[in-house]
Amino acid sequence: MLAESGLAQLAWFLRNGSGRPLATSEDEMNASVETAPTPDMKVSVRQLFGIDTDMEAPAYSKAEEHVPDFDQDYVFDRDTTLAILAGFAHNRRVMISGYHGTGKSTHIEQVAARLNWPCVRVNLDSHVSRVDLVGKDAIVLQGGKQVTEFRDGILPWALQNNIALCFDEYDAGRPDVMFVIQRVLEVSGKLTLLDQRRVIKPHPAFRLFSTANTVGLGDTSGLYHGTQQINQGQMDRWSIVATLNYLPHDREAEIVLAKAPHYRTKQGRDIVSKMVRVADLTRNAFVAGDLSTVMSPRTVITWAENADIFSDIGFAFRVTFLNKCDELERALVAEFYQRCFGQELKESAVNVALS
Repeated sequence: MLAESGLAQLAWFLRNGSGRPLATSEDEMNASVETAPTPDMKVSVRQLFGIDTDMEAPAYSKAEEHVPDFDQDYVFDRDTTLAILAGFAHNRRVMISGYHGTGKSTHIEQVAARLNWPCVRVNLDSHVSRVDLVGKDAIVLQGGKQVTEFRDGILPWALQNNIALCFDEYDAGRPDVMFVIQRVLEVSGKLTLLDQRRVIKPHPAFRLFSTANTVGLGDTSGLYHGTQQINQGQMDRWSIVATLNYLPHDREAEIVLAKAPHYRTKQGRDIVSKMVRVADLTRNAFVAGDLSTVMSPRTVITWAENADIFSDIGFAFRVTFLNKCDELERALVAEFYQRCFGQELKESAVNVALS
């Protein structure tokens, strides 16, 4: 959801770098690591997230600019939340895998928001290169003269600060980029910049997360073109792998109502329940091989929002999801809508036969 802001932050770091002179001794390098603060308090997971556990998590008493925006209505999944909290509390490397639109990245952000922990997302697509992550030489003005100076990339900058770095679309990264990340996947992993003769020690509050659709096995479903198989030696370094797929019907309806509060009436709840039921039917059809496109929870939320804009549930369904489907499959999807709402769409098999 905030992948665009992550890319903007990445561009800012590439332009401006860390702004620090190169460390000349091990003492100076270690001192630079300690400049960012460490967590100054502990919070109860039971009180903060409503999860029945005695776990406590480190947190900051004050937020700073890189702390994600707080979403008061966010609904947490228990298992996924505990996995992310273990990453923050015990410096585990955590990967969240699952279908698209299930809120993997947002889950990490909202946990970070409640801990006041700075979090930066980077969309690890095929255009992100090693130079983008590690850094590059840039021409700057010093004393009125142009000189070449190395500017840290997002990885050295985050490694030296109290940043929770989240790599989105981790299984879409290029192999040469993935091997840059491999060393820092170890808890005490130091990053070596060969051309700078620098060894960067991780900040005590640096954390690393990732999200993926395929758990490193490549695209086996046909839904995620462009994903890569991930080296199993690298996968082995992810100490926690959690799965966040489609939730039970009532739980998903609760999430939609949280994002579309105008449906919090008796009639509105019935409409949202029917929307989620349509989504369930598309997922069952996909598993059975009858449909090549599925409705994600994100799609259902967008449908509910568009229905409020157009004041027409059928039209909103068409522009939100139906028009994205293969033409040969639209009659089946329209049938799912008819089953749940009792209304025929023009794409339904009955109307197509009549025309």
